[in-house]
Formats: sequence, structure tokens, C-alpha cells
Amino acid sequence: MKKANNQGWFKQVGQVLSSTPYLPPVMFLLVVTLFTLAQTFDHTTESYAYKIGDVAGRDIKAPKNFFIEDKATNLAKMNYAKTSTKTVYDFDADLLKNITTDIAAAMHFGQEMFQSQENALENSPPGSPAPAFSMALAFKPQFEKKLGIKISKGAFQILFNEKFSEEVTGYLTAIIGTILTNGVVSNKEILLAEEEKGIILKTIHSHEERVITDLKVFYGPDQAKTMVRVVGQPLLKNANYSLANLVVDICQRLLRPNITLNKNETEKRIREAQTHIKPTLYQIKAGEMIIREGERVDELKLVKLNALSEQVEDKDVIMTITGICMFTSLLLLVVYFLYLKDHPRLGRDMNKHMTFLVLGLLLYIGFTELAVYIAHASNPEMSGKIASRAIYMVVPLPAAAMITCIFLGFDIALYFSIVLCSLCTISFGCEFQVFLFFFLSSVTAAYWIKERKERHHFIVAGFKLALFNACLAIALGFFMPSQALPWGILLKQVTMAVGGGVFAAILTVGFTPLIEVLFNYTTAAKLLEFSNLDQPLIKKLMIEAPGTYNHSVIVATLAEAAASAIHADSLKAKVMAYYHDIGKLDKTMYFIENQSDGRNRHDKLSPSMSALILIGHVKKGVEMAKKYKLGNEIVEGIIQHHGTSLIKYFYNKSKNAGNENINEDDFRYPGPKPQTREAGIVMLADVVEAATRALERPTPSRIKGRVKELINDIFADGQLEECEMTLKDLHQIAKSFNNILTSIYHSRIEYTDKPQDKKQDKKNGKPKDTDRQPPRGEAANNASAQKDRTDLKRLGL
Repeated sequence: MKKANNQGWFKQVGQVLSSTPYLPPVMFLLVVTLFTLAQTFDHTTESYAYKIGDVAGRDIKAPKNFFIEDKATNLAKMNYAKTSTKTVYDFDADLLKNITTDIAAAMHFGQEMFQSQENALENSPPGSPAPAFSMALAFKPQFEKKLGIKISKGAFQILFNEKFSEEVTGYLTAIIGTILTNGVVSNKEILLAEEEKGIILKTIHSHEERVITDLKVFYGPDQAKTMVRVVGQPLLKNANYSLANLVVDICQRLLRPNITLNKNETEKRIREAQTHIKPTLYQIKAGEMIIREGERVDELKLVKLNALSEQVEDKDVIMTITGICMFTSLLLLVVYFLYLKDHPRLGRDMNKHMTFLVLGLLLYIGFTELAVYIAHASNPEMSGKIASRAIYMVVPLPAAAMITCIFLGFDIALYFSIVLCSLCTISFGCEFQVFLFFFLSSVTAAYWIKERKERHHFIVAGFKLALFNACLAIALGFFMPSQALPWGILLKQVTMAVGGGVFAAILTVGFTPLIEVLFNYTTAAKLLEFSNLDQPLIKKLMIEAPGTYNHSVIVATLAEAAASAIHADSLKAKVMAYYHDIGKLDKTMYFIENQSDGRNRHDKLSPSMSALILIGHVKKGVEMAKKYKLGNEIVEGIIQHHGTSLIKYFYNKSKNAGNENINEDDFRYPGPKPQTREAGIVMLADVVEAATRALERPTPSRIKGRVKELINDIFADGQLEECEMTLKDLHQIAKSFNNILTSIYHSRIEYTDKPQDKKQDKKNGKPKDTDRQPPRGEAANNASAQKDRTDLKRLGL
């Protein structure tokens, strides 16, 4: 179910794309945009691409006044500004205040807690503080929170024993105050790297700045911890050992750096210093010689060449891309409006054909851009002309012309090749010999493939193209106005040209079936497959509707001969004729050629109903053709083989029955009229074969007169006015019909088993006509008279 929905969705999208009038303009913009962008990415000013030590190939002068920036000097100035700008460090003056405040708060909390425990101490035995300390431990987390660090149970007991005295508080604040006042930096190694130029110490809140040149006075984190013990030693000389160690430990843990690097502020000041630097420029006058032919490129000349390249590139890129865009637009518009827009082959399904051409154009432009990229990647120093000297010959552009010729004809392939070769030549630097090679190779390939019917002919055409490309490569190598090419390079060109021809044939063979499926095209090879009478639909027609099968085979013979006579597609006309009446399989017995019992089903039907049945075989035939995937050409042949012609027999029958309000359109086929010469031929052959079969005595003169009459009636009815068939074509068609029908319905000599019967017939003046069906009574009597003899033959006696 999901697959059916997807197919229905794709079908709807395809119908919208095939009918929208906006698709050609969208595809035009797509081609112009993509090709212009491709050239934008590929465009480089290769004329000034040199490096130190290269020899200039030509004189290069300044086309205009411009300035050269002394990048080395300017870079040195920028580096000096960076190295001379002092690094900014932030000084947190509030850190000491915050730490001492925390110490004071924690010790004060301890003192209050100790006072609250005095009553408990009075009631406890002398010398036993354990119960009071046990009660004090409950307040240890609050003490640690105020202090800012966690301490051990033993350390807390020491402070408890000291009654959280002010003396201990003084030790802590004095030591930490001494060290933080001196300054603690987070990374002293980085700080000392700025010793030569000093630093700017910026107080965080007051934004006061001072330049510090003596950076060794500041402590690093490890050095600050060491200085705690040094500073505390004279202060703690009267304290007991445990208390002294506790004070040192708490101070070391409370210390944090109060001097930190401010990287953002430093970079900001460096940028400000660099923006005030004025660049050093040198002026180059218009016409000044940059480098002469044969001179070696030195450092100064390279600076000038690079500056010239930058100056010219901005202007060149804009002008070049604008020119490419304009040229591509004009080329596409001219070819479309002057040739493709009103082309009869494209007009019936313009959107589908234009989509095919545009996708082919973009695909082979992509191949070309890939070749250009490979050429530059393999040797970036080469100019575009040198890079394209051989690589363009391997690009398979002839495959595009061959495929276009197979599906749309040689004339469209010719104009398509002009567009494709012109655009691809732009990608290769607009070299004239590139266009010559592309165009001659493409046109020749399309010519060799246009009459080929089978797929193996593509390979034959590919090898012929390879040989032609080799000769063309040699000719261009000798023809080049520059100096003669070395034999090694010429051999390389020939090899690539041969490879390009073979590669084009391989792509043609590979892409053709894919395009047949994607765009529902029918090629000559596919028509050959459908022309095989062992096809399932033809076999079904032969078994279930032998009369229609015989009629279709004769119509195919007539159509093929007529198409050959007027130089139309004989294979297409023949296959159309084979399948033009497959819709009769739906109601075989309602068509007279399949009625073997002498009963006509239409005798019991009204004329309008009979006309509906006859008209319905066209619609049913289209459905069966799509079911069996016969292709658009055969479907169009089925739809158009009756055009809008009138079913005269039932129309006149209804008119003679007294029906006054008869709508003639009800007795006409829905059409459309034949749009191609092949469809027109099938219409003529269908009518002529059926009418000639009904002649009582089909003598050559009567056949000729009947054919002439039928063709004149169809022509006068306007059925052939849309298929570009001339009066000369109709004359040739009638002539071929007469030759074939006369041969089919010529008189024959009667062969009998009894010579006396023949004599008797001659004697009685009744010569037999074996081409005509005998009367019913006579046939019955003859069958009865020879019954026994026939039975004996069956027994083999």
C-alpha cells in the first residue's frame, strides 16, 4: 500500500512538472547560476602566479597606480606592539579583608559557644572537660562554615582548649595579612616572563593601576605556604607546639592568590595598540615595469607581483564572471528561441525534453569541471592553457551528443553540442583548439550513431570516434600556432583522445537504458525488441484475436514500406502498426475480422453503442500499452491511429434509422490527430488494409482506385494536417501501398486433384476463384460431398 502511494505521489509530481509553464525559466536560471558559480570558484589570476627563483615568461607592467603594502615591516610593527604592551594583572584587595572577617567571625562564634559551656564545666568533676567538649563538637560544622575550611576533630579540640582566644585570632590574621599584603600570584612562572617590561597591576574595585617592575617580590602558591611558617615563627615562639602547627596549617589552607592574569584586558590593549599603527605602503605607478621576460623572481619582485595579482583580481573576477553570466544567458536564449522552442519533436512534451537536455548539460559540465580540477591539482603552477593541453581530450563530451541524438535526433544533438562545447571551452580557458576538438568530435559521434539500431553499434561508433579523435589530436598538435609539440606530449594527447572516444561510447551504452527508464523514452534498440513477434502481447493477440493479428501484420508491412518511401522512421512505423489495435483484445468478437461464425454482435446493438465499443478500443489499447510498458511512441501511435475520424458506417446507420438529433462528435474518435509522419502512415495503412480486404474483386486497378479514394478522403477530412506530410509524401505512400496490396491480393491458379474437374469447369464456363470465399450453400455441399474422404485422410488411409 505504501509503495502504491509513493508511486502515485511520484506520478503526480511528474504530471505537475510536465505541465507547468515555469519549468523552462527555472531550468534556465539553474544552468546560468551553477555554471557561473563553477567559473567563480575556478577563476584565478594565473598570469602573475610565480615563486622565488622562477623565470618570468613575459614582461609584466602595472596596469594602473596602486600601493604595495610592506607586509614584513607592518608585521614587525604589529609584533612589536604586541610584545611591548604590558600584561594586565588584577589585584584583589578585598581578599585579605574577607579572610580576616571569616576568621574573626569563626573565632567569635567559638568564644560564644565556649561561654555557653561554662555551666556544664562547673558541674563536671575537676579536670574532666570531656563532657563540655563533647557538647561543643555539635557546633563544629557551623564553626567550619564560618571559617571557610574544614578542620579535624583534634584541631577543633586545640582551639577549644585555647578557648578560641583573641590571641589565636591575632596569630592567624597577622600571618595572612603579612603574606597577602605582599601579594600572591597564581602562576609565578608566567609572571616572571614579563620581568623585562613589567606588568600593570590593576585593583579590581577601584580600577587603580600601577606599573610593577620588580616581580620577584610576589609569592607563588607554594612559596606563600612556605612563607606562612617563616612569618609565623617569631609570632608563635611562645605558643605551644600543637597550637603553632595548627595556626600554620590553618593559614596555609586559607591563603588564596590575590593577583591573577587578566587575559581579556591584555588582548584588548594589544588590539588597541595595533590599530594605531599606520601601515607602510609603496606606490607603484601605471606603466611601471614589474618584471621583464627572462628575469628571475626575487623577494621584492614577488611582493610586487602578489600585490598586482590582488589588485587586478578584484576587478577581473567581477568583470569575468559578469561576462560569463551574460554569454551563457545569451547562448541559451538564442538556441532556445531560434530553434528549440518551436521544434516539432520537442513541442509535444517540452518540459520533459528540456529537463533531459538540462540534466545532460549539467552532468557533462560537471565532468569538465572535474577534469579542470584534476589538471590544476596535478600541477598548480601550470597556467590554464598548459593544464588543458591534453586533459580536455579525455572528457567524454561526445557521449552527450550521442545520447541526445539517440533520443531526440541529430538536429537537436547538433545545437545541443554547440551549447555544451561552448560552455566547456570557457572552463578550459576559452582556447579555440579546445572548442574545435569538442565540437568536431561531438558532431561526428552523433552522426555515426544516428542510424544505428542495435546497442553493439555504439561500441563500433566508439572505436571509430577514438580513431577520429586521434587524427584530430595529431592535426591540432601540428596546427598549433605556438612552437611544435614534443613527440612525447603529442603521444600523450593521442592516447587521451583515444581514451576519450572509448569512454564516450561506454557512457553512452551505460546511460541509454537508464534514460529510457527515467524519461520513458523509446530508442531504436527498444523498438527492435518490441518488433519481435514473440512478445507476450503479440502472442496474446495472435491467439485470442487472430483476425486482428493478421490485420496488424499486414498494416505493419504497409507502414514499413511507406515510411521507407518517404524517408520516415520505418522501424517506428512498423512497431506502431503491430500494436495499434491491441485494445481489441478487450472485446474481440465485436470486431468483424475476428467473427468466424458469421454472427455480427453489432446487429443487436444501437449504432451509438457500437460506436462507443469501437472508440473504446483506443482507450483500452493505451491502458494495455502502459501496463506492458511499451513506451510513449507506441502509446501515441495507438491514440492517434484513428485521429478524429468519423465512424461513417454507424453514423449513417443511426441517421438512416430516423434519429434527427444526432451529434456527429459522438461518432468520432477522440483523437488527437496524428502528430508525426509515422502515426499518419499507420492511420493510412490501417484504413487502406481494411477497405482493400473488403473488395469483392481486388484487381490492381480497383486496388489503386480504392487506395487513392481513401487517402483523398482522409486528407480532405483534415486528419493529416498536423503531421507535416506533403502531397509528394502521400503520392509515394499510395504507390508503396499499391505495390504491396497488389502482390497480396493477386489472382492465383487453382490446383485440383482431378483434371476432369478442371476440364469440366472450363467446359461449363465456370473457372474457380480460390481467392474468394464460396457461397454458404455451395461450401456446405462441398464439405458434405468430401466428408468421407476427409475422414479417411485423418486416419492416414
